[in-house]
Amino acid sequence: MFHVKHPRRGVSVEDIELLRPPRRFGALALLVLAASSILLSACAGIASPKGWASPVLTGDLLLAAHQDRLFALDAETLERRWEFPTPGGADDIDIVALYGTPAVTGATVFLPTFDGALYALDLESGDVLPGWPFETEGPIIGGIVVAQDTVYFGDDDGKVYALDATSGLPRWAEPFQTGDAVWSVPTLVGDTLYVTSLDGHLYALDAATGRERWSFEANAGIASPPVVDEAAGLIYIGGLDSRLRAIDKETHDERWSRGADNWFWTRPLVEDGVVYAGSLDNNVYAFDAASGEPRWPQPFLTEEPIRSAPVIVDGVLIVIDRKGNVYGINPDDGLLSIQGPLVLNSDVLSDPLVRDGTSEVIIVTTDGELVRIDANTLQVLERRALKDN
Repeated sequence: MFHVKHPRRGVSVEDIELLRPPRRFGALALLVLAASSILLSACAGIASPKGWASPVLTGDLLLAAHQDRLFALDAETLERRWEFPTPGGADDIDIVALYGTPAVTGATVFLPTFDGALYALDLESGDVLPGWPFETEGPIIGGIVVAQDTVYFGDDDGKVYALDATSGLPRWAEPFQTGDAVWSVPTLVGDTLYVTSLDGHLYALDAATGRERWSFEANAGIASPPVVDEAAGLIYIGGLDSRLRAIDKETHDERWSRGADNWFWTRPLVEDGVVYAGSLDNNVYAFDAASGEPRWPQPFLTEEPIRSAPVIVDGVLIVIDRKGNVYGINPDDGLLSIQGPLVLNSDVLSDPLVRDGTSEVIIVTTDGELVRIDANTLQVLERRALKDN
């Protein structure tokens, strides 16, 4: 497997910069490189963006994206209610790709695009609301968070935005500028917005003003979203130097750090005092949240790199590797609890969705299939294509 160091801080800076010809598509080239773990040659050109937004369940609608389309499906029957952009629509909207997971508040769907536009759509019809989209200066690769009538997100140009959720007007005097691209979704806890950047920093911002309260600097870029553990008083971040770190919320110092053989890019999962994290080195790790000590005799080895975040359903840790192999793991010892894996034969880079109150896990593959599985048996309940044949 090819190991990549951060383009600004690692020893292989020249090699990585060759993969970043024009600035607008530079981050994507590295995204594809990391997700596929394949060394691309500089003369191969710019990879075509595909997108990997995760599904979202809201009321009786299931929102699922594939490449350049967002589909609103009936949550029970999976029949299509609408899609965006509408094929042949009068607005002639052309989207390159969807990477950031949409967010829903009230009757509005907020959809970030790789084109650098944030759309606000009517939840029932999929129509673009007046005054939208909001245009940024770089692709939006991470997702967004909506709270207190404010939309927060970052872009590939390194800026962090806060917009009024109704009007789309900026809430801050100016965007907060990091030193490099923001690829992850911010995390809002109370009145503090936590943001990670490829400049190697975790930023804590005043959510009302956008001013920096404090920051922590790692040894390499950070592409995973910050996960705040209120019980332990820690913030977990995965780095492109192949380390998972726990940062103290009060002192802003590193409490502990553990290494792997490739990037930690997934969103870490915190459950009952344990941090579970997948790595591009094909391993799933379990660490004690307070001390960082391993909780399993050895990491769980999958067949392929892990980009998708782990989830726990009915006491089973569900992990999906890049090639769509689905594993049911005992979270206590790191051993298989369900014979498997379930082989989907289709790449999975997006995070799975757990339907509340059930053992159902919903997965969207890069081939554009929506797959429903039972976490207790790893049996496929339903599988259908999002796009028409």
